[in-house]
Amino acid sequence: MRGMTDRTDGATAALGPLERRVMVRLWAAGPQTVGDVLDALNDASDRRLAYTTVMTILVRLHEKGLVTRDKDGRNYRYTAAVDEGSVEAQLGRRELNRLIERYGAASVAGFAAELGEGELADRLRKLAETSREPTR
Repeated sequence: MRGMTDRTDGATAALGPLERRVMVRLWAAGPQTVGDVLDALNDASDRRLAYTTVMTILVRLHEKGLVTRDKDGRNYRYTAAVDEGSVEAQLGRRELNRLIERYGAASVAGFAAELGEGELADRLRKLAETSREPTR
């Protein structure tokens, strides 16, 4: 990839590769339209992305609460809603809430009580990753 780094640090490891690239762009450049992000990503890579692909990623990031959007004429202008260091925590809270909704707070608390402190963070991270994997 030319010009743009594809970070895989802890802050962005919880995102998919394209989600990560879009967020890196928003953190670096501030508010952007779909077209702005598309142009920047296509300028930084030999692999061309479609407008609808970038739009879908931005809509998903908005649904996850990671970006906000404001109407700008006929388009939306997207802004990172969290700083880079908060992404993992934001997604972790979201996944923990899903587990609580699915299995109940007592069940999740019991699971946490069975684990040691270091193991708890590792196991919760793995659970969050597993819950994001597509079902077949």
